Amino acid sequence: MRILRLTVLSLFLIVFAIYIALNVKESLSDKTYPIINAASDVITVPLDASDEDLLRGITAWDEKDGDITDKIIVESVSRFVEPGVSVVNYAVSDSDRHVSTLKRRIVYENYESPHFTLSSSLVFGLTETFNVGKIIGAVDMIDGNISDRVIVTSDDYSTKESGIYYIMVKVTNSKGDMIALNFPSYIEDRSPVAPEIKLNDYIVYRKIGETFDPNENLVSVLAADGTDLTGSVEISSTVNEAIPGVYEVHYRAADAAGRIGHVMTLVVVEA
Repeated sequence: MRILRLTVLSLFLIVFAIYIALNVKESLSDKTYPIINAASDVITVPLDASDEDLLRGITAWDEKDGDITDKIIVESVSRFVEPGVSVVNYAVSDSDRHVSTLKRRIVYENYESPHFTLSSSLVFGLTETFNVGKIIGAVDMIDGNISDRVIVTSDDYSTKESGIYYIMVKVTNSKGDMIALNFPSYIEDRSPVAPEIKLNDYIVYRKIGETFDPNENLVSVLAADGTDLTGSVEISSTVNEAIPGVYEVHYRAADAAGRIGHVMTLVVVEA
């Protein structure tokens, strides 16, 4: 019986000692969390921003470890919350593995939304074979060429009847900036040997107030027999530089037989 009492007492003392040790350790452990500070809530960074750019103005302090700014990491960068603006998540851990986080916005410097491209005019003859999807492309300041992401849709497009058809073109870059525009497309009953009109660009972008000179966009006008008709080209434009939208500039020229060549440039006025 005495041995049993001694055994129980010994076990009690061991458990009590462990309890005391754990409580002492707990009382001595660091319960504070690091503090992350940002010099400003929003910063402007280049399009190819590095972690060093993103960490500008961010510091961290821990009560036990002191300055731990060098331990801050860029945890993630969001897709755009608005064009050209993302949210960065920062994190830092102290020596006791206490983790603190912070969010702030970054603005990408001189960012512009994706722009569509056209390899030729959206004016076609009834006898022509063409693929609108291969004519329309897109470029982006962040992703480069994103023509493979362009989506072209239309409710009534027909290549068998003359008319003006509107197509919806959409594209989205890796940051989630989606652009959608309506483009006009002309199908005409014209001669396959009508005058050929060549332009520098078949789509151009302008900011509000910026002008577009249709004459500077004209390269040449040649009849099927090689006659230069550049001087007789007629240009008509719907462009209003004061209001955002998609506008049309038409170039037409007739040869000696009355056959009319026709091409179009789209002018996109942006806010």
